[in-house]
Amino acid sequence: MRFFAVASLLALPLANVAAAQDESSAAQAASPSYSICCTIPALTEISFEFVNAMNSKTSRIGERFPIRLAAPLMVDGREMVPAGTPGEGEVIHADKSRFGGKPGELVLAVRWLDHKGIRIPLRSLRYASTRGKDNTGTAIAVAAAVGVVAMFVTGGEVSIPAGTLAYAKTRVAVTLVEPRSGATTNVITTKEP
Repeated sequence: MRFFAVASLLALPLANVAAAQDESSAAQAASPSYSICCTIPALTEISFEFVNAMNSKTSRIGERFPIRLAAPLMVDGREMVPAGTPGEGEVIHADKSRFGGKPGELVLAVRWLDHKGIRIPLRSLRYASTRGKDNTGTAIAVAAAVGVVAMFVTGGEVSIPAGTLAYAKTRVAVTLVEPRSGATTNVITTKEP
């Protein structure tokens, strides 16, 4: 029941972000200086990289960290968002390694990209094909051979070097707008709850 309540609470702000995005885009498109450019569909895959190194020993729950788009976000062969666009992620869970071979834990989420003032919400963080080392088997083997000494074996920390490539998807469809000829700015802002 607790999971359902948390999931419901998370869904409400995201629906508000999508509604605010649609209202802002529609209002800007209705103004004489902007026109609707294009829409990035929900669940469009993106590749991004971690700007800073992350580690299960030093990261803290709730900590925000920078990301950047590694390759242009393309829709139907057209570049919608250029490579290098900044964004943000959040540490959901972090725990350093412990005695007995328990490895460190690091659970991250990507939140958004910021393209010309428009926040593009993200979801479904997935790393490239590389995987961490699992030390649980080592701890069990040492425990069988040496007994109590295994309590002093620590698992490894989870480390993500700066520049590590990962993947995510857009959470909702996002409509982009662009200035009509003669307009002085192309920055659109949206309100988040």
